[in-house]
Amino acid sequence: MIIAATDRKTSMLPFKDQITLIAKAKPDMIILTERDLPPAEYKELALFCKAECEKNGVEFCADKFVDVAREIGAKTIHIRFQDLQGSVPKGFDRILTTIRSDKEAVEAEKLGATLLIFRDVLDLKCKSCRKARGLSTLRFLLGSVDIPVVGAGGIFPDVFLEVLSSDTAGICMREGFMRTKDPAAAVEAYREAYKRIKKMR
Repeated sequence: MIIAATDRKTSMLPFKDQITLIAKAKPDMIILTERDLPPAEYKELALFCKAECEKNGVEFCADKFVDVAREIGAKTIHIRFQDLQGSVPKGFDRILTTIRSDKEAVEAEKLGATLLIFRDVLDLKCKSCRKARGLSTLRFLLGSVDIPVVGAGGIFPDVFLEVLSSDTAGICMREGFMRTKDPAAAVEAYREAYKRIKKMR
């Protein structure tokens, strides 16, 4: 699974144009992560993103704004782990949350999360050395839960093989989609990496 997370502040093209480009590249899911917006502005962008996803057969995921997600008919929602602890949203087919440890992973699964995003796979403070400090934690927590876990944090196509070799369900990438005019190349690189991993197993 390849998930594209948005960030309008780093978008290479005008944000809606970038969303359209990413949707046409056909990742498995797009998470509209513009959580700093007022609900009305988020809703306007969510309607646009959802429509682009539907045109291209991509799963749309709203972030944070549970009421907006219900209003526009979104079936997938991402909420913070702390918010999941407070109240589990009802009426969604898939509930995503981001976790940082095996303990959080276990609790999130018990609370009702159906897909986990593990952050900090790569050391963001050391981009030049690309130290994958989180891979050992990722491998460990995969054995703690029965739901899919994807890796996130500093991930670009050059590390797809390394992350996928941990048996994760996929990757979640932000900058690799927002700072390129060719998101289709990133999707293709992921598909090729996935094929190579399958042949190795």
